[in-house]
Amino acid sequence: METEKKAGYITELPIEIQRMFKNLDFPIEKKGIIEQARKSKAIPDILRELGMLPDKKYNSAEDIAEELHKTYMGVPV
Repeated sequence: METEKKAGYITELPIEIQRMFKNLDFPIEKKGIIEQARKSKAIPDILRELGMLPDKKYNSAEDIAEELHKTYMGVPV
């Protein structure tokens, strides 16, 4: 059930970020996510959002989506 909840966060993200997730090799750290976003020519708003991620290792696109959700919406109930 936890996985289903996390997967829902991905559909809330901009399409540009969803596409970028397909090019990531997991596990990945914040620095790697931002590097890939730059290679993908992400717009400045996307880079800014990714820059707000906590410095840690992410094991899946769902992990990244969950952290972005927490940044903007707070911790889910």
